[in-house]
Amino acid sequence: MAAEWGQVGESEQPVQLEADQLSYDKDTSLYRASGDVKLTQGDLEVRSQTLKWNQVSGEIEAEGDVQLISPDEELFGSKAHYNLQKGTGTVEDGRFYLRDQNLHVHGQTIERRGNLDYRIKNGTFTTCDGVVPSWKFGASQIDVTLGGYARARNTIFYLKDMPSLYFPYMIYPAKTERESGLLIPGVGYSSKRGVQYSGAYYQVLGVNQDATLYLDYLSDMGIGKGLEYRYVFGRGNAGEARAYHMNVDKVDGVVVDEERYALEWQHDGSLPGGVRMVADAEYVNDDQYFEDFGNVAEEYNKDKVQSIFSLSKSWGKYHLVGQLKYTKDLEVDDPTTLQLLPRINFDASRQRLGESIFYYSLETEYSNFWRQEGLRGERLMLRPILAASIQLWDVIGVAPEISYRERYYWNLNDDSDSENEGFAEFSTRINTRVQKVYHRPFGLFDKLRHSVEPELVYRYIPEVNQEHLPDFDDYDRIDEKNQIEYALVQRFTVRSDRVDASPTYRELFYLRLSQTYDLTDEAREQRFQELRIETMLLPTTWLTLQTDTTLDVDSGDWTKIAVEGKIEDKQDNSLRVEYRYDSDEDIDYGSVNLRVAFLKPVYLNYQQRYEFSTDEQLEQVIGIEYRQQCWSAQLSYHEHEEDRSVMLTFTMRGIGSVGGLGGSLGGI
Repeated sequence: MAAEWGQVGESEQPVQLEADQLSYDKDTSLYRASGDVKLTQGDLEVRSQTLKWNQVSGEIEAEGDVQLISPDEELFGSKAHYNLQKGTGTVEDGRFYLRDQNLHVHGQTIERRGNLDYRIKNGTFTTCDGVVPSWKFGASQIDVTLGGYARARNTIFYLKDMPSLYFPYMIYPAKTERESGLLIPGVGYSSKRGVQYSGAYYQVLGVNQDATLYLDYLSDMGIGKGLEYRYVFGRGNAGEARAYHMNVDKVDGVVVDEERYALEWQHDGSLPGGVRMVADAEYVNDDQYFEDFGNVAEEYNKDKVQSIFSLSKSWGKYHLVGQLKYTKDLEVDDPTTLQLLPRINFDASRQRLGESIFYYSLETEYSNFWRQEGLRGERLMLRPILAASIQLWDVIGVAPEISYRERYYWNLNDDSDSENEGFAEFSTRINTRVQKVYHRPFGLFDKLRHSVEPELVYRYIPEVNQEHLPDFDDYDRIDEKNQIEYALVQRFTVRSDRVDASPTYRELFYLRLSQTYDLTDEAREQRFQELRIETMLLPTTWLTLQTDTTLDVDSGDWTKIAVEGKIEDKQDNSLRVEYRYDSDEDIDYGSVNLRVAFLKPVYLNYQQRYEFSTDEQLEQVIGIEYRQQCWSAQLSYHEHEEDRSVMLTFTMRGIGSVGGLGGSLGGI
C-alpha cells in the first residue's frame, strides 16, 4: 500500500535525507539542506532545492521546485510550508496530479487540509495533458476530496484558452474507482422520432453492482424511461438486466397513445451443488417496439423474441440440461406459436467399452410442447448409439455407427391415443490423410505442410410411415436417407520458428469439395446432388477470405453463395465485405463495413447493407469521430427503410458519455 504523506515523521519506517549540503542543529532538532534535496520514507519522496525540517514537530519549509510524490499522487510548487506529521500545509504556485484519473489541478495556492482534502485558490482542473489542454475548468475556489469529488465555485469552461461556458457551481469526480453521477447526454434528430435528447445517470451500488437510469426525450413520440442493472456475485454469477418504457403519443405523425415496454435479462453462473444457471431472456409487449427504437439491423428488423432459461449439471461424461423456452412472434399475433415448457436432455458422452474398438453413447430428450391454440402434448425421445473406431494398416480410419431412435407421445389435447414410433439409423465414415512437408518453401516460413484428406460417408435411415405421429418439430418427420457423401480436403499449413519461443502455426489455405450421391427412389432422376465448395485463405494475419458455395451440377447454376473478406490491422483500420445469395430463401444481399483510423485524430466508420434482388438499400451508417487524449466528439448518421437519424455525442475523460437511446437496451 502506498505511504500517506501524513505518516512521515511518525511512521516506524526510517527517514532518509540527502542533499548537496546538509547541517543539523541539535538544540532545535532542525535540519537544513540545500542543493538537490531528497527526503524519503517508504514510498514517499519530498524533493526541493532548499529544505528546513524540524525532526520533532515535522514542520518543513521547502523552496525551489518542490515535489511531494507518492505512487498514486504528485504535488508540485515553488514554495511549501508543510507539517508532515499532520499531513497539512500550503504549496504556492502549485500543481496537483492524480495518476489513475489523469486529473491535473493548478492553483495560486494549494492547501492540504487533511489526509484526503485539498483547497485550491484561483485554479484550474482538467484530465487533458499539455501546457494548453484541449479543455479545462477554471474556478475561484476548488475543494477536492481524493476518492470523492472536486467542487468548484464560479467556474468557467475553456476550450483551449477560450472561455466557453460559465457555471456558478459544479461537481466533478476525483475518484480512481467507478463513480456515480450524471453522464454527458447525446442529442440528435430522427425522421421517425423527432428531436432526440438522451440523458443518463450512473449509480454505483457496491464493488460488484451498478445501475444506469435513462431518460429520453423524443419530440415526436414521448418520454422514455430506462433502467440497466449489472452485477457480479459469488460462484461466478454475473449478469445484467434492462427495462425500458414509454407511453407513445404519436408514430409517423399519427396519434396512437400506446404503451411500449421491453424487458431483458442475461445471466450466467453456478448454484450450490455444481448446477450451472443460464438465462437469456427478452420480451417486448408490442410488435412495433424494435421498429420504433431499434438502431441497427439486428434490432429494427427482428421477427421474434425469445426467452431461454436453463439449469445444467455434469457428472463426468453424463450431462443433464433442463430448459424453458418462450417465443413471441413479432410479425403476426400467432397464438399457435410453439413453446417448450420445459425441455429436458440427459446425455451420456461417447465412452469406450473396455479395451475394445467399440464405443457407446446415449441421447435422451423430454419435451412438453405448449401453445395457446393448437396441438399440445409431451414427447420422450431415446437414442442409444453404438460405434466403432477401426484403423486399417494405420492409414485408413473407419468409423461405423448404428443407433435406434424411439419417440413416445402422450397427453395430446386432440383426443388421440398415445403414439410411438422407432427406427434404426446407420452410418459409416472412412477417411485417410496423405501429406508432405516442405522446408523453407518461401518468405519467412520455415516449413509448409500440404495435406490431402479424402473422406467417404454413408448414411442410411429407412423409410418409415410417420403420418400418425403429432407434428411439433423436425424430429417428428425424419426423412428417409440412403446416400453417400464423398469429400476431398486440402490444407496448406505453415510453421514459423522463433528464437527462444515456441513455433507458430497458421493454416494458410483450406479447400473442401463435397457432394452427395442419393440412392433413394425419389432421387432416381438426379442422383448427384449439389456440389459444395468451402475455402479459407489466410495469406497474412491481417487478411482473411472465406467462401461457402453450392453448385447445381444439373443446371450449372449457383444455388448458394456466401463470401466474406476482411482486412484488419492493429491500428483499428479494417474493411469487411460480405455477400450472401440463397435461391431457395430468396436472399441476395451484400454488406460493407469500413473503419478508418489512419487519419488520426479523425476516425471514420461506414456501413452499408444492400438488397440486390430488389435494388434497394437496406441500411447505411456513417460515423465521424474526433478523438483527443481527454475528450472525443462523434457525429453519426443512420438510415434505413423506416428511419433517418443523426446523433451527436461528446465524451470527456472522467465524465463519460451516453452512446444512444436507452430504448436500444444493448442486447435487445
